[in-house]
Amino acid sequence: MNSENTESSQLLFEFGNYNQFKLDSFLPGKNSSLLNLVYKISKNESQHCLYLWGKKTTGKTHLLQAACTAANNKGLSVSYIPLNQFNELSPEILHDLGMLDLVCIDDLDKICGEIEWQQSLTWLYNELRDNNHSLILGASESPKDIKLEVSDLKSRLVWDQVFQIIPPDDELKIRILKNRAEESGFDLTDEVIEFLMRRVNRDLASLIEILEKIDRASLVAKRKITVPFVRELIN
Repeated sequence: MNSENTESSQLLFEFGNYNQFKLDSFLPGKNSSLLNLVYKISKNESQHCLYLWGKKTTGKTHLLQAACTAANNKGLSVSYIPLNQFNELSPEILHDLGMLDLVCIDDLDKICGEIEWQQSLTWLYNELRDNNHSLILGASESPKDIKLEVSDLKSRLVWDQVFQIIPPDDELKIRILKNRAEESGFDLTDEVIEFLMRRVNRDLASLIEILEKIDRASLVAKRKITVPFVRELIN
């Protein structure tokens, strides 16, 4: 790997931008067995090539970043690669990572049609597996449906553990929203949550998006987050 790529990879792997999520803050709902496995991988108690998939805001990025943070805190060597930034990077960034204890690859779908990236990921997969180290891949589609052109890579996705993240029910959505609000430093009352659940699209992505808008608007207006304020904002 040349010096330019080395510098960019070192910048990418610093944890300052990727340690906001913790495994303890992931509310599993019906995904307890998945969370338990990620805990074991992050402690190096179990070595796996884990493929997890699900819709937007089901928690894929949370789990991948939290696994890296937990493993890093244990003194393990780790890397988190967000493939939604692959246009800014070179596939060579995946070279020489096979000696790490854990590599987490997010947004696998983004390299559909990118043969060189897929080939580099196949080599990394083989190297990590040969070294008995762990790889966690996150995608929005199942390994059967993801449109990867490199058959060697696609076949490897089902060699080990595959989990579909089960979306949260309404009760869990409310707990997630409260946690998000607490992490952002504001109080979200039951009245405001009930109002949002009645008036906004109830999928989690929409709820989180409106919650972030409410947070920003309240800071600009210097107003408390109340039902009248949220009603005014939505209208």
